[in-house]
Amino acid sequence: MSPHTLQQFLVQHGQPTYRVQQAIDAVCQRGVSSYGDVNGWPKALRDAARALPVLTCEPKTVLASSQKNAYKAALKLADGNMVESVLMSPKPGLWTSCISSQVGCAMGCTFCATGRLGLMRNLTAEEITDQVLFWKQYMKQHAIDGTVNNIVYMGMGEPLANWVEVDKSLQVLTDPKVFGYGDRHISISTSGIAHGIPRLAKRWPQVNLALSLHAANDHDRSAMMPVNKMFPLQKLQKALQDYFRITNRKVFLEYILLNGKNDTPRHAKELITFVKAFDKPHLLHVNLIVYNKTKSHFEETPREQARRFAEMLKRAGIHATIRKNLGRDIAGACGQLAGEK
Repeated sequence: MSPHTLQQFLVQHGQPTYRVQQAIDAVCQRGVSSYGDVNGWPKALRDAARALPVLTCEPKTVLASSQKNAYKAALKLADGNMVESVLMSPKPGLWTSCISSQVGCAMGCTFCATGRLGLMRNLTAEEITDQVLFWKQYMKQHAIDGTVNNIVYMGMGEPLANWVEVDKSLQVLTDPKVFGYGDRHISISTSGIAHGIPRLAKRWPQVNLALSLHAANDHDRSAMMPVNKMFPLQKLQKALQDYFRITNRKVFLEYILLNGKNDTPRHAKELITFVKAFDKPHLLHVNLIVYNKTKSHFEETPREQARRFAEMLKRAGIHATIRKNLGRDIAGACGQLAGEK
């Protein structure tokens, strides 16, 4: 949804400027999917506005998980490219919109389906926020109980590599006259663009940060995540120290468990050493993620082994949890988004 396009349309029809806010309230707060359904607009204006698109994307497919606690949408953009977005409910009535920031991704993480695509282009701020609008509309149209409470930039792409548009989208999402989300209801995940972490802290100190770590030694991490060659662990440590100095807020370390690759006692000890090297290790929380199968050669860590890995971290005084994977049966879980045509 573009307020500028909406304003131009209303000017052409000789309407007062307050009609723009009426439309924004209807679309962003109440999930109206057509300007023709905006309450308070004259009938002639509503009829004329039905041809004006609300979204920059259209759904090609929407898949629902067997437990109806996760949905994945393949969204076609105006240029024909596809992105995927996910809606998931960790608790009844509470929904999280997992949104993409790029078409594809240049980071090339070997365990990630998106990484195999390469980068086609960045998304615009409007294309990013329209994913949230889509899910609001979908929930209303399908009478799904609850509301979109949280937004996570954990879909396709590297958010900090598309900083200008991501920053604009955050402004829209947190604007009390548009979406009105609180900063702490939004999370941004990065594969490790080190210089972008302090920048995020200074610009959005209350937005949550998640860092995809996946290994605590440079050799293993570089093999899985090529970004580590440019931003090795020492640079990430410096960036996180700066983040803590600016925000004094918790950071989530995302750690996908890959059978035999990064899930052994040795790897747990390396992770413990990495966390304890910080001045404020209590501000790091390890999110362990059992690998969600893609077309890569990796295999998921057995659940009991994942539990033992978590227990090693906890005995060392590190905050750690095993994340509940939602949407695995629709390839909508962490690392599975591909957006293939």
